[in-house]
Amino acid sequence: MSARTRFLAFTVALAVVGGGCGDSPTDPSGSLNLAGSWTGTWQYVASGVTVTDDVEATITQNGSNATGTWTSASGATGSLSLTVASDLSGTITITQTPLASNACTASTSLSGSATSSTMDFTLGAITGVGLCQWAASQRFVLEK
Repeated sequence: MSARTRFLAFTVALAVVGGGCGDSPTDPSGSLNLAGSWTGTWQYVASGVTVTDDVEATITQNGSNATGTWTSASGATGSLSLTVASDLSGTITITQTPLASNACTASTSLSGSATSSTMDFTLGAITGVGLCQWAASQRFVLEK
């Protein structure tokens, strides 16, 4: 095989392999619908113990943006702001009241994955202040 033929074969192979590469997966059809009622769990680690709390969320969606509120069985509440894609990203707020204290509220990032029927995301770290100490390794798993 001549050098020119090898070069052409290499160039074609490179183009074929490179054509499959790209950005992380998103919802190319634009059909991902996160709007609606969701239920699931909020899991976190507090004082070395893994805690699982039941959660309900209500999400509204306008194009590629979604917002909503959530409530846990333990009484914590919050809000969500999401960029709608299979690679989920956004922010979340948490408000909870420790014993004998005013309400503690914090915001952090979230990232994970989503389909029209499941969301699974983890939260960024939240720095504690005074009586407002926040759990580690926080994860939400929600189903529609």
